[in-house]
Amino acid sequence: MKTKLSSEWIYKFYQELEKNGVENHALLIEQGGEILFEEYAAPYSADMPHTLFSVTKSIVSTAVGFAIEEGLFTLDSRILPFFIEYMPCESDEWNNVSVRSLITMKSNKQFSFTQDMTDDYVDIFMKAPFRKKDRGFLYSNNDVHVAAALIQKLTGMSLADYLMPRLFEPLGIEKPQWETDARGDCIGGTGAYLTARDLAKICRCYANGGVYNGKQVIPESWTREATKLQVPLSGRENEDGYGYLFWTQNDTFSMNGMFGQIVTYFPKYDAVVVSLNCIVGDSVHNSLIRNTLTKAFENPSCSEWDEKLAEYLAGRGMKPIVCEALPEIPTGKAFYLTPACDAVAKLVFPVSLIPRSLTCSFATRPKENLNRLSFEKTDDVLTVRWFEEGDEVVINCGLDGEARLSECSIKGYKYVIWAYAYIENGVLKAVVKPLNTLATQYLTFGFAENEVQIQFKGTPSFTEFIGKNATESSIVKNSGIFRGAMEKTVRVMLEALENPLIFKAK
Repeated sequence: MKTKLSSEWIYKFYQELEKNGVENHALLIEQGGEILFEEYAAPYSADMPHTLFSVTKSIVSTAVGFAIEEGLFTLDSRILPFFIEYMPCESDEWNNVSVRSLITMKSNKQFSFTQDMTDDYVDIFMKAPFRKKDRGFLYSNNDVHVAAALIQKLTGMSLADYLMPRLFEPLGIEKPQWETDARGDCIGGTGAYLTARDLAKICRCYANGGVYNGKQVIPESWTREATKLQVPLSGRENEDGYGYLFWTQNDTFSMNGMFGQIVTYFPKYDAVVVSLNCIVGDSVHNSLIRNTLTKAFENPSCSEWDEKLAEYLAGRGMKPIVCEALPEIPTGKAFYLTPACDAVAKLVFPVSLIPRSLTCSFATRPKENLNRLSFEKTDDVLTVRWFEEGDEVVINCGLDGEARLSECSIKGYKYVIWAYAYIENGVLKAVVKPLNTLATQYLTFGFAENEVQIQFKGTPSFTEFIGKNATESSIVKNSGIFRGAMEKTVRVMLEALENPLIFKAK
């Protein structure tokens, strides 16, 4: 493989990601409008949209820029008069809640990362109390959603539809899947799905002052203001501050999302880096991009490193294992979750095809545990079938060393599922990857007469996710000197949720 960039430093970047437990799905490096490097780890690919989480916020910022340009509101427009149909909490602080405060995370409203987004999300914001004292910046999905909901209310169209002729079509981007709340509004703080190439185009457009292919797409003034430091954040690792729903550091700007989604523009190299990953904490990943990957722009490559990088890339990604002889699998029966397991599993979030760590941040999710389990088998495929409320999930697991793809829809959202099964020490296991979610479910099956036990272990780890977000999630709140003990108690409880679920035949 030959590249204008240093293969040595790209290779070292990948090695450091692995050393730090980062599961990389996509890496795209673009310079001056030309893609110089683009690689995907199987089973991910260039044409597959990837969940973005808070990168969505920067897309919402773009919509706010268009809305201001079109006179729908100003940065200083107060929010409350636009939503008179709601009953807000009583407070004089409403006078300070403006569009500007929403997109700089300074509404001073309380927020929990695990709150339910499936209801009327604006109503949740309106009723949420203000923090007792102004602590400035507080990263919140709610603030951004209200900004998005305001645009949707004033235009009468979804945010995705609003952005189609203004942003997506001019950049050659297909209309993205975007999660919605109970009102049908696109969620503002998370929920959009785009490809790495789509993200590179949006970032490049910002870098070029809103111009793409010679046409002014995003208002030029907005591209400057949104990516400029608006809120200094002293003491925050790897970020100097926040713009209008963009992160800023020195002369760079970034669109960042949970679990390691990052799009950064480096003016020094006139380069865009898109890195899509699966990792609970992303500060190490961000640092590796800035301190290791950028050296690829500064150093020459050579054939030795080109070959080494090519060999590494050819060997990475998930590789199915050939299944040995299967144990006896009860086909033709339906299995139902026992009442005790059902009650325990629903303590935090119901068990779903999607791991809990992602389900808790999804706008629309099942309210009940998956249930009504059944199996079918051929020589080379094991089919596992269940229902998540009214939605049927059918997973075809390859048994011959080749994964199989299936499609399903859960709560109105479509998922492409990549799965295979294998035997390890006489135990049947399956690896199930809903591709557009970045997640993986690892299933372990135990079979007995008229009974099936399944252990679900998902990545990203729910226990680790809650551990890192306990304060923001209000799970460990104002606990003072008891915080350590409370965090340990929460962790023990969460680990108990990973015990096998028992299904009985009826």
